[in-house]
Amino acid sequence: MRAKAFRIYHGSVLKSRDGIPGPTTPPPGTDMAHEARTARSRFYPVTIAYTAYALVVLALGVRADARTAILFMVAGTVCWTLVEYLVHRYILHGRFPDGPHWLKHRLHRVFDPSHGDHHLRPWDGRHVNGSVDTVPFAIMLALPSLLAPLPTLPVFVATILQCYVIEEWIHYAVHFHRFRWRYFAYIRKHHLYHHGARGGDVAFGLTSGIWDVPLGTRIPSNDRKALYRRPRGEGHPRRGPFVANLRIPAHGEPSARRADPAACRR
Repeated sequence: MRAKAFRIYHGSVLKSRDGIPGPTTPPPGTDMAHEARTARSRFYPVTIAYTAYALVVLALGVRADARTAILFMVAGTVCWTLVEYLVHRYILHGRFPDGPHWLKHRLHRVFDPSHGDHHLRPWDGRHVNGSVDTVPFAIMLALPSLLAPLPTLPVFVATILQCYVIEEWIHYAVHFHRFRWRYFAYIRKHHLYHHGARGGDVAFGLTSGIWDVPLGTRIPSNDRKALYRRPRGEGHPRRGPFVANLRIPAHGEPSARRADPAACRR
């Protein structure tokens, strides 16, 4: 069982054929604690590898030239917020139909099965986080960056990789936990709206909705008001009607407490 958690998982949904499906609810008896463990175990190796690499490079970069290194850390963090948006919108939600050319066929094989199953089964731990399948892309970024002075591009790429780790753990937490921090309440509503009945083409930011605003994919105004409004005297936003339609249970809850699947589908 443990070996299966670490293998690269290929989904059954092909986006060029099936589009991005609406969500289904967990079957009765689904063990949400097990699903959460599966999601965590798939991402532990990447977390350790990328964080270790980032800590070493960032420490050496700051030691060599602290001011330059800090500037590139800030630039990498800002850049990541755009990268996560673009990858989510155009790669994870993009359609990659098969074709005779080797590049088109390869893009189809790599990207077309990605992310559709996550929308179909947002409670399934096999589909929540990335895994070792991101390592080739990390290597393609990290190795060329080492040709530049250490406090510049190497620090920039190391920051990108560490931001990816942080984003994936936020994404994991959104699907499996209910922390009461104000930021978490906001980003959970934002992301679950994206999974809901009207959200498939909006709310692509994973750690914030910043880039959704200028790039035209912000949650519609009326829905935002319903989603984020707080009753007077309460410290946290209440769960809006669109989040209520997609009831992803925390791993301590029984799977029988679910919304009607028909209410979640487009």
